[in-house]
Amino acid sequence: MRHIDRETDRLNNCEVSHSNPNIRSELTLLNESYFKDTGGNWRGTDKPQDMLDAINRRIDYAREHGARIACKGQNDTVIVRPLVVQLDEENISKHPKTWMWDVISETEAMFGKDNIVGFSLHRDETNEHLHIAFIPCVEKQTDNGTVKCAISQTHYFRNPKSLAGMHRRLRKALVSKGYDIDMENKPIEEHLAGYTDKDGNWHQQGLTPEQLKELENRQLELKIGEIQMNIRKSELDKLEATMRDVQSKAKETQEKLDAEREKLELQQSILATDRQNVQEQLNALLEEKENVNKMKKDAENMMEQASATAAVCGQILDDEKHLNAKFLEFLDKEGAKRNKDFRGFVERLYKMFMKQRKDSMSPWALELMREHQKQRIQREQGQFPTNTSAYDNSPFIIDNNNGDMDLMF
Repeated sequence: MRHIDRETDRLNNCEVSHSNPNIRSELTLLNESYFKDTGGNWRGTDKPQDMLDAINRRIDYAREHGARIACKGQNDTVIVRPLVVQLDEENISKHPKTWMWDVISETEAMFGKDNIVGFSLHRDETNEHLHIAFIPCVEKQTDNGTVKCAISQTHYFRNPKSLAGMHRRLRKALVSKGYDIDMENKPIEEHLAGYTDKDGNWHQQGLTPEQLKELENRQLELKIGEIQMNIRKSELDKLEATMRDVQSKAKETQEKLDAEREKLELQQSILATDRQNVQEQLNALLEEKENVNKMKKDAENMMEQASATAAVCGQILDDEKHLNAKFLEFLDKEGAKRNKDFRGFVERLYKMFMKQRKDSMSPWALELMREHQKQRIQREQGQFPTNTSAYDNSPFIIDNNNGDMDLMF
């Protein structure tokens, strides 16, 4: 906007610097700028804000009626489209007071009266021309009578062909008002590239058709390269996703294998421990069996020795049986000579000895002794037990069940 309404900025001491070398600063105040007020009437701008307010009023109207226009940030939608119209000096000179209003009237008819909200007539450049502020608002009447708005420049400028049709319409309208204008359209690229002034000099304002072609080819190459890069990136993304999936499955499989290996190792360890325990138990059983066999053999040897000893003792007892009787008889005789009871004395001494011996004997020995006494009594009574052994002939002691021992000879 600061390029369009620059004479108003200068009058208000707020003009900015302009990069266009074709601007002749000494002629800027000859420019004219107009805006539509709240009543829809054209008025000349007095302040820089006048044309901006006219633009914002139309934008607010579109937003209030459903147009999607962001209040903050950047809009992807073009909400103000500049239109540039230029006539040759001959036609301008023939219509000096009316040509700009004739152009504005026709653009209002083409784009909607309310959508043309401001314009500037520039006289400070090489050729006189108009800059028109156009809001591409599309209004539709709904079934319930309300108005629905949208901002869409593609509704008006669908393609270069439709733009060329607008040029022909504008030329035709001006021709009908007495303007001498060639109805043949030049290629749009030539219009955009520049213009020829009254002296026949070419002024380039944009790109030539050759430059546009080169630019299009370059853009096409860049687009193809971008597509190829996107394809490669997509392929790489797929490959990366596949690799991640393979790695994930490999990790999962490895974890399962590790778990199975740990389980197998544990089972092998338990089996080895069980095998060792079984072997130790088997060795213990074999050792115990060997000890039992040894004890059995030792017991048999002891039984053989005991039997042999008992036999010898029995023979000795039989041989000395009479000797004992003679010893008692000797004690009686000697006692009678000396008037002493030698036999009773010896028996008492022997009983004391046997009592002390009994007190020191184990329960097992006492039980064995009582069993021998029982068997001896049975023999004396004419009873012969079947479980007699070689020891049955050996006892010299009788337990009379009162703690005393009787000497048996």
